[in-house]
Amino acid sequence: MALDSKLFSQLQKNSSDSFHRQKSLIKKVMAGKKSACPVCGQTIALAQAKAGEKLTVSCKKGCTDIELDVEQ
Repeated sequence: MALDSKLFSQLQKNSSDSFHRQKSLIKKVMAGKKSACPVCGQTIALAQAKAGEKLTVSCKKGCTDIELDVEQ
């Protein structure tokens, strides 16, 4: 049981860290600051393909691709 508890605790920590990194990245991009993809190093941008489609924060290669939920 103790091992399961440690694994679950580590999973929660990793999930929380990932969430906070993504949140920080989204804030930077939406503030107009240049940010590089942590995988490929390309610039990450805010984009909307067509009117009515979801906004995304992504690099051109797609290794970073975060879909934003925006209420209209």
